[in-house]
Amino acid sequence: MIYLAGAYAVDSAGIMAAVDQLAWPGCTLVLALSGANYAVRFERWRTFLTRLGHRLPVGRHLLYYLSGFAFTVSPAKAGEAVRSLYLRGYGVSYSQSIAALFVERLQDLLAMVLLASLIVSDRPAYRPLVVGALLLVLALVWAVSIKALPEILERLSRHFRRPRIVRPLPAIANLLRSSGALLRPRLLILGTVAGVVSWGAEGLGYYLICQGLHVQVPLLSAIGIYALAVLAGSAAFFLPAGLGGMELVMTTLLVAQGAPLRVALAATLLCRIATLWFAVLIGMAAAVTVEMHPRRAGLEPAP
Repeated sequence: MIYLAGAYAVDSAGIMAAVDQLAWPGCTLVLALSGANYAVRFERWRTFLTRLGHRLPVGRHLLYYLSGFAFTVSPAKAGEAVRSLYLRGYGVSYSQSIAALFVERLQDLLAMVLLASLIVSDRPAYRPLVVGALLLVLALVWAVSIKALPEILERLSRHFRRPRIVRPLPAIANLLRSSGALLRPRLLILGTVAGVVSWGAEGLGYYLICQGLHVQVPLLSAIGIYALAVLAGSAAFFLPAGLGGMELVMTTLLVAQGAPLRVALAATLLCRIATLWFAVLIGMAAAVTVEMHPRRAGLEPAP
C-alpha cells in the first residue's frame, strides 16, 4: 500500500496514463512476466533437489517454494529459507535445502552480472560493482568446488575439543558437499541460463512499463538497467530486498536515459510493485494455503 501511495503521489497523472497505455492486457502481461520468472526458477529449484536425491509432489513443492517469497523483504532475502522447514518433512535435510538456496543465489547473481553488462558499457561508473559481483561469484564457486574442504572440516571437528567451534563444522561440511554437487559445470551453466531467462523476463516487464510512461529506452538497455539495479540492491545486503538502493540506481539510470525525474520515479515504483511486492503477495497466499492444508504423512506419493 505504501508503494501504491508513493507511486500515486509521485506522478498520479503519469501512473494513470501508464496504466491506460498498457491497458488490462499490458498490465496482465507485465505480471505474467514476473510469474514466468517464478516458474523458471522453481523448475531450476526442483532440478537441484532432484540432483540431491529428492522428488516431491509438484503441487505441494510449488507451494513450499512460493511460500518463501512471503519473506523476501528480509536482509539478503534470508527469510526465504523458511521453505526448509516444510521440506524437512519430506526428508530434505537443512544442509541440502540451504545449499540449494545458496547455489540459487549464486547463479542469480551470475545471471544479473551478464544482464547488467547490457548497460554498464555506457555507464562505466557502475563497472566496479559488476566486476566485483563477478569476482565474488567466481571466488565462491571455486571455494565451494574444492572437494577436499568438507573432509578437512570433518577432521577438524574430530580434533578440536571446544564444543562451540566443533559443533557447526559437520553441518558446514554437509552444506559444502551439497553445494558442490549443484555447482558441477552442467548444472552451473543450465542454472545460470535459467537465471538469465527468468530475470530477463522481469527486465522485459520493466521495459513495457517504461513504454507505458512514454520513456524511449531500448529494450536491452531497460533489461540492463533492471539487472544493474538488482545488483546494487544485492550489494546492500543488510537492506530488506535491497529497498532503497535498487530504487535509487534504477531511477538514476532512467533519468540518464532522458526520462524526467518524476516519470523515472513512477516507472521504478511500478516495477517494484509488479516484481517485489507481487512476489510477496503470492508468497503470503502460498504460505496461508500450506498452513491451512497441512500435509498428511504417507498420503502424497512423489511422482
